[in-house]
Amino acid sequence: MLFYHFDLLDNFIKSDMITNIKQESENIKQIINLYHNKKMNLLSITTNMISMAEGLNKNKLDSFYDAVSSLKKSFENLEDVQTLMTKLEELLQETISLHDKSLENNWNEIKANLVEYNKQRDELTNKMLEFETLNTSILNSAISLSLMTTSRKKFKKQPILTEEVAKTPEAPKPEPQLDSHDNNTLIITEKEQKAYLPFFYSTVKEIFETSNNRYQTIQDVIEELYVVPLERFKNSSFSRFKETFNLIRNKEKGSISKALDLGLELMLKHNLNPIVIAACRNLDELDIYLDCLEQDQLQDFSCFTIKFEVMPQVSKNERNAFLY
Repeated sequence: MLFYHFDLLDNFIKSDMITNIKQESENIKQIINLYHNKKMNLLSITTNMISMAEGLNKNKLDSFYDAVSSLKKSFENLEDVQTLMTKLEELLQETISLHDKSLENNWNEIKANLVEYNKQRDELTNKMLEFETLNTSILNSAISLSLMTTSRKKFKKQPILTEEVAKTPEAPKPEPQLDSHDNNTLIITEKEQKAYLPFFYSTVKEIFETSNNRYQTIQDVIEELYVVPLERFKNSSFSRFKETFNLIRNKEKGSISKALDLGLELMLKHNLNPIVIAACRNLDELDIYLDCLEQDQLQDFSCFTIKFEVMPQVSKNERNAFLY
């Protein structure tokens, strides 16, 4: 911080201003690096908390919701810190430039910059303190979630081990021919306990070409990323959060605060099918679906077709209980 008394501001400008500003600029750069590392740590905590939540009972999801709410506030606070640091760095550089051009002609503007800098620096200090307080709360929440998950795993029934039976290797299946067009149908099949998600062929092709030989064929990409077990959506509240988070972060490349915000909003939207969120290829499709859902006019949703393949003995009410 540039420490000076306002009445002594003129003397500060005449004497040690440039030396102090250059030192302050180095301090700001160190803070920027520090909070970049803090952001990386917070991202890691977020990933771990989402992963841990998959092992929670439904009645424990309130704890997860509270923890994610704190995470959302923390990322918002971190964005404020980073914005303020950018402003402070710009003010310092502008002040040096004004000094170098003409100290006499820019005297009043330099004084105004210094006053504004100290004001913004005080605000930065407060934001940093808020972030550290939230960060401590988040770490405690992460520990609590970890203990809940560990406790559930401890008492989970262990599978009975059986003697492994040698199997004759299956003959490789012929690779299906895949035309170069989009798949515009979501199929939810209870018989296979799978969901076949719609996709853009261009997206699948790009994943295949940039996978560093992870996939042998384009069909391999589809089978791994666009054919998902219904078990993945069993905890519907958490699934709504996770699929929304994935949509914003991975498909839209949006900020983590936006992903947390929308994930929390849709987590409690009980009439929203989480499989549909997973099927949406971008945020526009999800927004259109939400509008149709809100107006009770799902027949107007045309981004992709939704087909249910249900077992004959399963009633509609039971099916809805699972899907929603």
